[in-house]
Amino acid sequence: MRLLLIPILWIAAVLGNGRVVGVGLLVAGATDFLDGYLARRLREESTAGARLDSLADNLLLGSAMAWMELLHPAILRENTALVAVTVGLYLASLAVGLAKFHQLGNLHLYSSKIAGGVLYSFAVITLVTGGYEPLLLWLAAAAFAVSSAETLLAQLLLSAVDENLGSIVLARRRRAEMTTIQAIGSARKQRSHAPQSVNVVGSSASPTSSIPTSAAPNAHEIHP
Repeated sequence: MRLLLIPILWIAAVLGNGRVVGVGLLVAGATDFLDGYLARRLREESTAGARLDSLADNLLLGSAMAWMELLHPAILRENTALVAVTVGLYLASLAVGLAKFHQLGNLHLYSSKIAGGVLYSFAVITLVTGGYEPLLLWLAAAAFAVSSAETLLAQLLLSAVDENLGSIVLARRRRAEMTTIQAIGSARKQRSHAPQSVNVVGSSASPTSSIPTSAAPNAHEIHP
């Protein structure tokens, strides 16, 4: 539904109807949430579905940026550096994912979900009201920059796409815990296979003389 909505919203944006675009973004966000919820509830999650979801997200996000510039050019004109840094990080994360994994990375990071919510809020409020709030713009840009930077870093560190990553911090903590558990298990295994000392009956911990005790002379039997 998001992919079908994009060309319709492009027509509305070209015609200058920002409110229709804003309502369309709300509908797109609702379908995104409903899609994920139903996939998990019905246990119909799939790799192809995840890739299609990622494609729809990125196309919608790129289109929303273009719509904002088309309908509210003052945002880019008055915040050029902020927009350039944010978009640059986002494009870098896409480029690394395509170059390294040959697909658009969709790591389902918590930071990405937060950034998506803030960006949707900013875009919808701006398009519906016809004006933008600078503070909300900075908040949305900061959340988007953090999300893009974390995605970029994760893709540089990962050897495979992990769509249930959640957060780099949590992933590193889980990896450290697994390493500790594996080290403890390895140590226990080595101890279980180590040779055990055998106690011999009648043996002594201290070295003994080869001369029997009864044959050893005592002090009274020693003559000069």
